[in-house]
Amino acid sequence: MTALVAHGFRFEVLRYGPATGFVPEPIDLRILPGPRDAIRIIRVQLRTSHVLGLTPRETTRALHWADQGGWVQALAALHRGESCGFTLLLRKGRHIEWHVRPVRCLTLAPSGPLTEQPAPEGEGADTPACQPATGSR
Repeated sequence: MTALVAHGFRFEVLRYGPATGFVPEPIDLRILPGPRDAIRIIRVQLRTSHVLGLTPRETTRALHWADQGGWVQALAALHRGESCGFTLLLRKGRHIEWHVRPVRCLTLAPSGPLTEQPAPEGEGADTPACQPATGSR
């Protein structure tokens, strides 16, 4: 049995609110192959987040981050192997949080030694065992 270690990014969107006692409610969870994929998804979701009941101030913050370069620092952090995120306040005390962190995913193949390699583009989304990456890549 060969174990392959691939690098990916855990993307999650959580909603917190008084109805759940501010316990996180998962909205979206994925393993993505690259940092650009994660940032692209956040930007798209922020551009369409006005339907979530945002105040005008929060709508401005979301669009500024998505369209005016706020995402650049997040992309740089992911390339450095660090986590990044963005939080918006919703009406009635609720808030929603986007969070991305580097992970290493373990996949098993029929035979061979343990090897470590980067995740190929388009793969890694369905790898079963992932853990947060620590240290530099």
